[in-house]
Amino acid sequence: MSAVEAVALLGGRLLDGSLVVAWGLTGGLLLGWARQKAWTHRVARQGSGLLWVLITGALGLLLWGLVSGQFALRYVAAHTSLDLSPFYRVTALWSGQEGSLLFWLWILASYTALVARRTPWEARHLLVPAVFTLTFITGFFALLVSRVAPPFVVLEPAPANGLGLNPLLQNPWMALHPVFLYLGYVGLAVPFAFGIASLVTGDGGEVWVRTVRRWSLLGWLFLSVGILFGARWAYEELGWGGYWGWDPVENASFLPWLTATAFLHSIIMQEKRGLLKRWNQVLIQATFALTILGTFITRSGILTSVHAFVESDIGPYFLVFLAVTVALGLGLLLFRWEELKDERAILSYASKEASFLFNNLVFLAAAFAVFWGTLFPLISSLFGLQVTVGPPYFNRVTGPLFAAILLLMGLAPLLSWGRLTTTVVRRNLPIPVAVGVGAGALLVVLGVRELGVVVAWALALLVGAAVVVEVVRGVQVRLERGEPMGRALLRVLRANPRRYGGYLVHLAVVLMAVGVVSSQAYQTRHIFSLEVGQTAAVGPYHLQFRGLEEHWDGPVRRVTANLLVREGDRTLGLIRPEKRYFPGFAEREGPTTETAIYSRPGGDLYVALSGWDDFGAAVGFIAYYTPLVSWIWAGGVLLVAGTLFALWPRRREAAREARILAELAEVEREYQAGRLPRREYLAWRARLVAQARAALGEEAQALARAEAELRSLDAS
Repeated sequence: MSAVEAVALLGGRLLDGSLVVAWGLTGGLLLGWARQKAWTHRVARQGSGLLWVLITGALGLLLWGLVSGQFALRYVAAHTSLDLSPFYRVTALWSGQEGSLLFWLWILASYTALVARRTPWEARHLLVPAVFTLTFITGFFALLVSRVAPPFVVLEPAPANGLGLNPLLQNPWMALHPVFLYLGYVGLAVPFAFGIASLVTGDGGEVWVRTVRRWSLLGWLFLSVGILFGARWAYEELGWGGYWGWDPVENASFLPWLTATAFLHSIIMQEKRGLLKRWNQVLIQATFALTILGTFITRSGILTSVHAFVESDIGPYFLVFLAVTVALGLGLLLFRWEELKDERAILSYASKEASFLFNNLVFLAAAFAVFWGTLFPLISSLFGLQVTVGPPYFNRVTGPLFAAILLLMGLAPLLSWGRLTTTVVRRNLPIPVAVGVGAGALLVVLGVRELGVVVAWALALLVGAAVVVEVVRGVQVRLERGEPMGRALLRVLRANPRRYGGYLVHLAVVLMAVGVVSSQAYQTRHIFSLEVGQTAAVGPYHLQFRGLEEHWDGPVRRVTANLLVREGDRTLGLIRPEKRYFPGFAEREGPTTETAIYSRPGGDLYVALSGWDDFGAAVGFIAYYTPLVSWIWAGGVLLVAGTLFALWPRRREAAREARILAELAEVEREYQAGRLPRREYLAWRARLVAQARAALGEEAQALARAEAELRSLDAS
C-alpha cells in the first residue's frame, strides 16, 4: 500500500468515525436529557471535542494532499496542479464539492465544541438541547462527506499533474469569500440551536437571546464580510463594471443576511422589554433555513449563476434535510405558541417598540421579494414557461423597502419608549429631520432629478444627523460634570459599546447605500478602439494608448495594454488591463479578463481589454466611470469596525450584576434624554433593581456554599 493510499484509508476512517460519533452523541444527549442525567453536560463537552479532533484530522490529511500535490487523490487532481502557488493550493480545499463540504463540517464541529465549553452558567439548562441540535446538523454533513461526497477517493493510475484551479477562482477576494460565507452560514446555526433549545425546555424568556447575542453578531459579521468580498471579486474579475447583479447565488447569501439583521434588532426588544418573542423564533428559524437553501442553490446548479462553480446531484439531500428541520422547528414553535406571548403590549405605533416591529416587517418583506424573484424562474419552468427575472425587478421592488429601512435607522433611535410625547418630538426630531429634508431640497435645487439619488442622500444625512445628535447629547452630560471633551467622548462610547457600535454600523450602511445608488445612477460606459498614440475620454480622464505587450508568466500567456491616464494637464499614471490565457481553460472558455482600476473617493476609472486586430495595431476597450463606488468598500470597513466595537468584551461583562447595572445606567440616560415616560422609567428601574438584588443574593449564597465546601475539605 502506497503512502497516498494509506492517507486515503485513514482519512476515510476518520470521517466514518465522525459520522458514528455525531449520531451517537446526538442519541446519547437526547436520551440523557430526557432522563435528566447529570452526565449529559460532560458528554456534550467531551463528545464535541472528540468530534472536532476526528474531523480536524481528516481536514489536515486533505490539506496535506493539496499542498504536496498528491495527484493520486481524485480531489487533488481535479482542483490543483504543479503550476499552482501554495496559497491557491490551500484555497482549493473549498473550491470543489467534497472539500468545501468537509470544510463546512469542520467549521460546524468547531462551533459545536466552543458552544459546549463557552455557554454561560445562566444558560446551562439550554446547553444539552443546543449541542444536541448542533450535533444533529453535524451528523447530516458527516453523512454527506463520509458517504455521498467522500474527498479521499484514489485514482489508479495517478496522473502526473492535476487539472488546476479555475482561473476565475485565482483571485484573493474569491479565495477568502467562501471562508467568510461559511463562517457566517455555520455561525448562524448557533443561535438557531439555542432557539430550538428554548422551545424544547419551555424557557422562552430573555436568557436564550442574551446567550446568542454575541454569537449572532459574529455570524452576521462573517456573512457581511463574505458578501462584500464576493462583490469585490465580481467587480474586479468579471469585467462588466458592476459588483452586484442580483445573481441567484448572490441572492442566496443576501437572504439570510436580511433575516439575521432583523433578528439582531428584534432580540433587543425581548431582552429589554419582553416583546417580539414569537418574532425572534420565526426569524432565527427562517435564517437557518435560508442558509441551507442557499447551500442547495449553490451546490445543485439548479439556477444558472456566474458564482456557481460546482454542480452535482447532492441537492436533493439538502432539500430533504431542509424539509425535516423546517417541519421540526415549526412544530416546536406551534407547540409553544401560547407560552411565547409578549409580556406587554405595544402602546403606540409612534414608539421605539413599534419601530422594531416595523423593522422586522420591512426586512421580511425585502427577503420575500428577493426570495420570490430568485426562485420564480424555477417555479415558472415547472409550468412550461421560461421567465427571466433580472435587476430591474429587484431594483424596483426592493428600492422602496431599503429606503424605508434607512428611514427607520434614522428615526428609531430618536423615538421614546411607550408613547411618543411632544417633549421628545421637540427635543429629538427637528435637527435630523431638518437636515434630511434640507439636503433633499438642496439636491433638487442643484438640478438632481433622479428620485433614488435624492431620497438616498436625504435619508443618509438624516441617519448621520441622528447619530451625531445622540453622541453629542451623551457628551454634553459629561461635559456638564467637568470632564474634558476627549475623555467625555471616550467614556460615552465605552459606556455602551453595543449601542454606539450599532450606530457605527448604521453609518456604514448609509455610506454603502449612497455608494450603490450613486454608482448605479451615474455610471457611464464607453466602448472604443485605439491605435498607438490615440486618446479617448472617459469621465474626467483621458486615456492614451501606449501599445500592446505579450509575455509569459510560467505557462500562462498574458496580453497587456498600456494606457496612460491624464486629468487635464496632469499625468496620473499607467494602467494595464490584460487578457490571460490559462492552459486548458483558455481552449474551452476563452481568456480571462483582468481589469485595470484607477480609484478615487469621487469615482473609479475601470478599463477592460476587449480585443485587437491581427497585428495589434487597433485595440478595443470597454471602459466605465463609476462615481462613489469606493464608498461601498469604505462602508464595509466601517461596518467591520462598528461590529467589532460592539463585540469587544468589556470588563466584568460576563457578570450578571454588571449587566444589570449597565442596563440601569442606560435607563437613566433614556429618561434624562426624554425618551422614557416617567411611569415606564419607574417600572423599568424597579424591575432592574429587583434583579440586581436577586443577583447579589445569589452571589452571596454561592460564596457561602463555596466557603462551606472549603471548610469541609479542611476538616477532612
